[in-house]
Amino acid sequence: MDNDDVDYELLGTIIECIQEAFEIGKNGFENLSLSTDLNRDLGIEGDDANELMPEFFRRFSVELKTYDPYRYFVAEGYDLLSFRRAKARQGKIPIKLGMLYLAAVTKAWDSILLETGNYSDRPLYRSNADIPPPGHQM
Repeated sequence: MDNDDVDYELLGTIIECIQEAFEIGKNGFENLSLSTDLNRDLGIEGDDANELMPEFFRRFSVELKTYDPYRYFVAEGYDLLSFRRAKARQGKIPIKLGMLYLAAVTKAWDSILLETGNYSDRPLYRSNADIPPPGHQM
């Protein structure tokens, strides 16, 4: 998915949803792209993810077909059962901004479709005027 295919109004509401659960740093928008990994690039894990994802699903009416938080996020603190989980459930699969966007568009979390998507790494915003949450700058 390329930046030209994006409805920036919808994307802006997704970013605002993320901002409400987890503060993206003041300059964090400079490199924000569809391929931005929520946990590795933005640091959203554990309790932050547990706050963000249910709100995202509710706000955008996304059906949780195959969503499993353990695929994408590591639990906060020490997880006694992590060694017993299958490798696919150890928080190692990237969850990208483009995946949230596509889920909001299709109204469903289809892990195979979302994880195999090709998301552009080109920055989404070129200037301060383009950034959706008020008060943020590049």
